[in-house]
Amino acid sequence: MNYQFGHVACGGTLDILHKGHISVLNRAFKIGKQVSIGITTDLFCKKIGKTPLETQKIRGNNLVAYLKLQNLEKRAKIIWLGDIYGTTTKDKTLEAIIVSDETVQGADLINKRRVKHKLNKLKVIICPQILAEDGKKISTGRIKNGDISTEGLSYKQCLLKLGDSRFNNQIRANLKKPFGKIIGITKSTKFEKPLIAVGDVSVKNLLKNRISPNISIVDFLVNRKRVFANLSQLGFTQPNPDYIIKNAPGQISKNLIETIKKAINNHSTSQVILVKGEEDLAFIPALLLSPIPATIVYGQPNRGAVFSEATAETKNKLCTLLGLK
Repeated sequence: MNYQFGHVACGGTLDILHKGHISVLNRAFKIGKQVSIGITTDLFCKKIGKTPLETQKIRGNNLVAYLKLQNLEKRAKIIWLGDIYGTTTKDKTLEAIIVSDETVQGADLINKRRVKHKLNKLKVIICPQILAEDGKKISTGRIKNGDISTEGLSYKQCLLKLGDSRFNNQIRANLKKPFGKIIGITKSTKFEKPLIAVGDVSVKNLLKNRISPNISIVDFLVNRKRVFANLSQLGFTQPNPDYIIKNAPGQISKNLIETIKKAINNHSTSQVILVKGEEDLAFIPALLLSPIPATIVYGQPNRGAVFSEATAETKNKLCTLLGLK
């Protein structure tokens, strides 16, 4: 195969490898026979005020896994970046650099330094931004915030399409399986914050063990039978819920989806959502709309409390289960 360049460079933090990153990598391998990929080190991120969700080891491993999956590892070389330059100002074999419109200034600085070192300027190739389903750009920040998936899927838009309708039999059967680990709640149980608890028994056990959820979603029912009459019976000191929402059994109302998103956006304060109807499936919007990291604890009938961590992987898995991908 003929390539436009013998050796090209690209790179970045590559925190939570997403469709935007993949677009840059694919462009680099399409035009370059060999590709040097720079990944910022944890130390460099700290110097420039970045806080990646993933360590440099994890980011590197995820990149290697992708390259192997695409049979590209033999054409790639990973460079750890302690500054914006890496090896770009010394490597005579480099011919081009692939950047986004946000990092083009870095390419200009690299070329200025190459001229000082009496090297040819690199051809600067700007890779267009990849937009998410909602028309906004795909970014790690938006993925961390719970807005979109790594593929650019808008969680809220997808959930609203499912809102106010019953799931098919296959999805309902899949949802009967615990989406996470069954845990026993004790005072020493550690949770990644924010903590979202769904179900009266789960909420009561958390509060009993002096663990206060950031968001609690209850309906005063246990196994579809009225058991509780007020919040104090669950262990709350506040007399009234912050939100009262209607939600029919076996579905997720659009109003509940909007309310959960609103509560998540204000998760710095403890909030209670009281559902008139049933909250059994509220863990779905709670998980998809939550930031990364976060923890969702919900009750599984006759099984106990299910502990589910909000990560890009678990969200993608749930989307697949729901037929959203």
